[in-house]
Parts: sequence; C-alpha cells; structure tokens
Amino acid sequence: MRYIVYIDRLFLLQLVQSCVLLLLTRAFLRSTVTLKRIVFASAAGTLLFCVIFLLPGISRNIKVLLFALCSLATLWLAFRIRTLQVFCRAVILYHAAAFLLAGALYALLHAAGRRPAMTTMQASLCAVGVGTAALYILRWEKKSAQAVIVSAILEDGDVKITLEALIDSGNSLYDPISQRPVCVVEKAALEGKIPLDIPEKFRLIPYHSLGKKHGIMQAVEIEKLKVKKEGQELVIEKALLGLYENKVTQSGAYQMILHPALLENRRNGHDIKSCNTRKNAV
Repeated sequence: MRYIVYIDRLFLLQLVQSCVLLLLTRAFLRSTVTLKRIVFASAAGTLLFCVIFLLPGISRNIKVLLFALCSLATLWLAFRIRTLQVFCRAVILYHAAAFLLAGALYALLHAAGRRPAMTTMQASLCAVGVGTAALYILRWEKKSAQAVIVSAILEDGDVKITLEALIDSGNSLYDPISQRPVCVVEKAALEGKIPLDIPEKFRLIPYHSLGKKHGIMQAVEIEKLKVKKEGQELVIEKALLGLYENKVTQSGAYQMILHPALLENRRNGHDIKSCNTRKNAV
C-alpha cells in the first residue's frame, strides 16, 4: 500500500506540536529559555524528524527509536542541558506534557463528535493523572531546593550578620594561594558592617562562570562563619568570602552561596586546606 505524504504539512504539524510541548516543558521546569530558542530547537528537531521519516529501507522499530532520540536531541538543544539530573527531569516533564496534551486533544475530539482512540473519561483521567504527577514533581523539587538553604552567621570582631545561604555543589571557587574554599556573598550585605579594605584580610580570587566568563573577584577573610543545618551548628574559622557586586539570586531567597567543601570537611573531620583538586568555577 502506498501513501502520499505532503512534507510541508508534516513539517508544519510537527513544528507546532514540538513548540507546544517545549513551551509546556519550559513552564514545568520554570526555565528562562527564550521563545526564539524554543522555535529554533523545534525547527531543528522537526527537520530531523522529517529526514528520519523519509529514510527508505529502515524498519518501523528502528524509526521509532530514532524518533525518540530526535526528541531527546530537541530537548537538549532547547534547554542547553549539561547535567544528567536536569536532563532526566526534563525528559520526564516533556513526556508528561505530551500525555497531558494528548489527553486534552482526545477530549476535544470526542466533544466535537469524532471518535478518538480513547473515551472522554479515559482521556480526562490520563490528563489529570499526568498533571498531578507533574505538580508533584514540581513541589518535590521546590522542597528539595528549600532544603539546601540554610542560615549563616558571619562574625568579625563584634559584628554579627545573619544571612540566608545556599549550599551549592556547583561552587568550586578556591583561593589559589592558600588553597582554601571561598564562599560567595553579596557585597551590599557586608558594606558598612565589616571592614572590606584591611590589607591582611583582602584577597583577589580568579573565577569564571559567575555572570562573566572570566574575571577577578575581591574577597575578604572574616574571623568565623557559622552555619546552622539540620539542628547542628558548624563553625568555620577564618572563612574567605568572595564579594559579588550584584544579587546572587533575582528572587532574593538567599544572599550567599556556601562552598560545599566547608560542610563536607567539617562533617568528616578533615582539614579544609588540604582539599582542592578543582578549578575555580561558581
């Protein structure tokens, strides 16, 4: 049996579908990816889809596998995913959006008098189920994000400053001379409270990927940094704080980014200065 395929219509249909799914995924992920990038990734993925569709002499199962890989490539291109955890989350939410959209379309077809593959009840249950699962994932992620925000007390002389701090595993900023880990704090939170220009406490730390590709960050040493986490108080003597000129987060939920090595080394009883095998990146 032979079929006539209008490739322009197939391309347009697949492009619209891909854009809608990526937009839903962006909403679920709360991503800031631009609409332009969504359209670009959808167009690239749709072009690849059409090429795979027109490939001759390939079995149906192989094409299904290639279509799945095409969807993963489109996701990666749209959201510039670099970690396996984020990629798995994006895949789950992308397919959740697909099931949610399919359920809604089936319900609309039934309401329009057409006979879909599923009944209205089945489609509605499918949509509700997938939507509930997506909301559960989002709430779980929100709670997980909140769990790594802790209270930090900065002490220098008679001054005590309490800030909300994020424990960020991506912070691998070190002082290249003393080899000590460096936390990042908003400069405005310390100005006028802690002296920032004392020569023996002043540092210059090279960094990359913090608002710029490369640069030099001012840093200051304080007498004590206390971190309250899970009912315990960890004390870090002579902590180094990198001074960030802007806000570390637009939401204002925290004003400081803690170096994970500080907590790990204190918990395991190791010397902080002895642990540095990574490049400076925040």
